[in-house]
Amino acid sequence: MNGRKPLWRRPSWWIAAAVAARNVNGLRQVRQTLAHVDRPAQAVSVEPMVLHVVIPVLREQQHISGALAWFVPLLRDFPGSTLTLVSTAREERERAHLVGRLAGATADDLTVQRFPQLTSEELTALAEALAKTGGRVLTLATAAEALSAFPTTADVIASGIAGLREPVVRHVHYEGDGRKAAQVNAAVEQLAADSAEEYVAVYDVDSRPSLELLQRTAEFLAYRRAEDGELPRVVQQSARFAAQGAADTWWERALCRGAARAQTLWTLRREIPNLRGYAESAHRTRPGLRGLAQTVGHGLLVRTDVFRQVGGLPTFTILDDVAFGYRLTLDGIPVDSLPFTTTVSAAEYLPELLSQSDRWFQNYLDYPQCAARWHAQGHGSRLDHAAALAIGTYRGMAWLLVSPATAACLALVLGPRTRPPVRAAATAALWTATVAPVCQFAKAEGRPLTVRETAVQSAETLAGLLLKSIGPMTALGRWAATGTRHSALAPKSNRRIKDRETP
Repeated sequence: MNGRKPLWRRPSWWIAAAVAARNVNGLRQVRQTLAHVDRPAQAVSVEPMVLHVVIPVLREQQHISGALAWFVPLLRDFPGSTLTLVSTAREERERAHLVGRLAGATADDLTVQRFPQLTSEELTALAEALAKTGGRVLTLATAAEALSAFPTTADVIASGIAGLREPVVRHVHYEGDGRKAAQVNAAVEQLAADSAEEYVAVYDVDSRPSLELLQRTAEFLAYRRAEDGELPRVVQQSARFAAQGAADTWWERALCRGAARAQTLWTLRREIPNLRGYAESAHRTRPGLRGLAQTVGHGLLVRTDVFRQVGGLPTFTILDDVAFGYRLTLDGIPVDSLPFTTTVSAAEYLPELLSQSDRWFQNYLDYPQCAARWHAQGHGSRLDHAAALAIGTYRGMAWLLVSPATAACLALVLGPRTRPPVRAAATAALWTATVAPVCQFAKAEGRPLTVRETAVQSAETLAGLLLKSIGPMTALGRWAATGTRHSALAPKSNRRIKDRETP
């Protein structure tokens, strides 16, 4: 035996084998999802679909006109539908907080990296104001004056709606301290709709659902009504992610493309299969231990009667996405996954990318609070909550370990002293996480790749996976260091996207 330990006693073998097994199963899920979604439309009798689109906004002045130009003509094809933009007084309070942080800043400090909450125009105005004073640092008064020249999101919405003269477009200004969920709830409270025939549709300001997507949604609703005798209670529109290449350096553009592809991979091999599995069990019986719905706050359609039945989106957690799915699970409410995907904009810069994954991971840290709150209110048994927490912990740990596991497999592949069986398992783990999915995507989209294109896209995806856990680690580290997950500023950056043309 030459003094060597057998494979079963070597941690490297078990790490490589475990990662390979998980990625092989993930690849199987991707194949099944691609065979299920984006198929040709079926000939079904489609009834009119009424959507009450709600878009909560914060520090998004630049994107209001694009959102109005997109959604207003889109909803004309769906009589009775409405569009509500929800601004928040939190924006004024956050601006005051930003002014305080800007006091004492030098010209070198006025960067997107240090102040991601500000637009490029605002940063330029602050730099010009500082130059005019002749001083080395910004004063509180100078910063406040420079930012006061820019209208708030609420001002921009009011101006944009006034010029449209569209009765189906509304503006709600939320005065409380809550975040996205509270804004959505405030908008729904002002809707007269409360039936099993209409939907609240939650989108982001940069969401651009196509007419085809909404038509396919209407077809799916008609299909489910024919099968179940009623419209689905909750429908999730899942998305693929695409970076537009806005970064100045090639490596940052490549990294963001890889991260977008890795996020798309998660959608196809985790989000959609989990939703489909949960929905199938929920349609049969109360799910209990059979799954945990994991909703996403983009492209979420909730029947208006169900929205009111569960009390709207949770406002006691940092984020509402996963927490809302937890609440639906306790009531055995199915979440149907729309078998048609849309494409949304991904992060374009490294700081934005890390901030985004940090923010999204807060969902998993909200699970214990969900269990405590809803168990105290009599929703779900102890066993239900224990099962939900176990599933949530597994999902959170899986995300947290993506980068370390990928890095470990890469080290085993490149290590000169790695034993052949371990190297083979590590190679299989990397191949099924990068090369194989890239080839599957290309085949499903009908665009064959050259060897060079395959290599480039696989390398980008690998880089995205190596980066994937940094945001979650940052979230945990900051929580451990500060003892709190709350902050004066909402955990989001200013959206830096290129607006697309109207549909």
